[in-house]
Amino acid sequence: MSLSNASIDLDVYRQHVKTLASDEFEGRGPLSKGEEKTVDYLVTQYKKLGLKPAFGDSYTQAVPLAKITPSNISSLTIGDLNFSAGSEFTARTQRIVEEFSLADSDVVFVGYGINAPEYNWNDYAGLDVKGKTVVMLVNDPGFASKDPNLFQGNAMTYYGRWTYKYEEAARQGAEAVFIVHETMPAGYGWGVVENSNSNTKFSLVDDNNNSSQVGVMGWLHLNAARQLFEKAGLDYGELKRKASKPGFTPILLNTKASLSFTNSIEHAESQNVAGILEGTAKPEEWVMLHAHWDHLGKVEKNGKTTIYNGAVDNASGTAGVLTLADALAKREEGFARTLMFSAFTAEETGLLGADYFANNPPVPTSNMVAFLNIDGMNVNDNVDYILQYGEGYLSIEDDLATAAALQGRTVKMDPRPQNGLFFRSDHFALAKQGVPSILFMSLGDTDPSFIAKRYHKADDDYLPSWTLGGVKQDLSLIGSMLTYYAQGDVWPYWKRESDFKAKRLQALSGSETNVK
Repeated sequence: MSLSNASIDLDVYRQHVKTLASDEFEGRGPLSKGEEKTVDYLVTQYKKLGLKPAFGDSYTQAVPLAKITPSNISSLTIGDLNFSAGSEFTARTQRIVEEFSLADSDVVFVGYGINAPEYNWNDYAGLDVKGKTVVMLVNDPGFASKDPNLFQGNAMTYYGRWTYKYEEAARQGAEAVFIVHETMPAGYGWGVVENSNSNTKFSLVDDNNNSSQVGVMGWLHLNAARQLFEKAGLDYGELKRKASKPGFTPILLNTKASLSFTNSIEHAESQNVAGILEGTAKPEEWVMLHAHWDHLGKVEKNGKTTIYNGAVDNASGTAGVLTLADALAKREEGFARTLMFSAFTAEETGLLGADYFANNPPVPTSNMVAFLNIDGMNVNDNVDYILQYGEGYLSIEDDLATAAALQGRTVKMDPRPQNGLFFRSDHFALAKQGVPSILFMSLGDTDPSFIAKRYHKADDDYLPSWTLGGVKQDLSLIGSMLTYYAQGDVWPYWKRESDFKAKRLQALSGSETNVK
């Protein structure tokens, strides 16, 4: 398991990241001129490297999206309280409707909004929330209590993710959801919430125009939440303590919520991009390297244009995939298995491109050996460790430790397990389909100011001062793992009992693949 540092051409890398993060690419927003430039650039690079199309005779996979831009957002009225859009709450919908109105909807505090049978936890037990507005806490009870026997203690589970909370509320029949924002359990400040939810968003569209989803996918600023509970005669801190213990009972706030906004809706197709280096002996078995190409695009506000170039997030990862493809395509002896190099769309709006790919794959998921995902590289000096996200999930973790040791590095566990980063990037869409998947991320790890000052902000720009020492060592490590999987017979497997493992075993049940 080795790939020489000398194989990693940092001049190639620097040119890719500098180009992708330039103003010319307009922040790589899906369904924009920036997307056209990005997809054309990627396809051109794949062809130059001699990669074959991954989707039949095409390098692209059309992902049908609705581009939804909210406007005319009213204040959020709850009883006689009025909250301002942007500064005190955000609200959007993925329903394909031009006008949305929430009128006199009963408000219920549902703790963490979790229904998790395996943890014997149901915040909706005995409660009918059909048509109601539910207010809930971010993250999960394990983080709040720090009890290692509750959920997974300080490490966020999928039940703590905002995506899950909206999904579960929809299953329960709620009309609107407002998640109370707190910086520590969320993992980011209010500015990230506002930037990510107040502008154009994208959605996959089902046969019923997403009518089964919640009407309002909202966030509530902590100060606004405190006012809401105080008005109801409740103490927010005490509510949090109660909600973090088994047996919590939802609380009717005896007030009603109203809100309205309009949507501008555009139906269009965005593009996933992928090329393959075909295997010589087992071309039907695919080993995959990926980075999402999209970012937040550009925003016109008050006569000013702001471009969110997303240099670290994730031009750095996209450039990394291209650079490794360049290094591995030059290998004279080739690989037994097929290597796929990909870049998907709409990660920033909920892993949409990855979700579409995972449900419409070019080969069966049972043929997918492993999915390695880069989302934000260490563009600074090299370090003596590699970060690992999630613990005890996969045998890939053991392979990561081996590859790190060969570089004289150690594995450092995610320093912010409460943020649930394992569930927040494209690999998770594949993991939900059972494919063994791993995340390589260094967002802010070697730059403590990054999350506060540049993450999802206009200042995430390419800097000529980047030393790229971390890029070189990480691409060498990732390349070593790709080589190990692509030239051998190993099949990574799930260790922990989970829905992911069950899905994998189900997918493999009809195949002859010998995996655990």
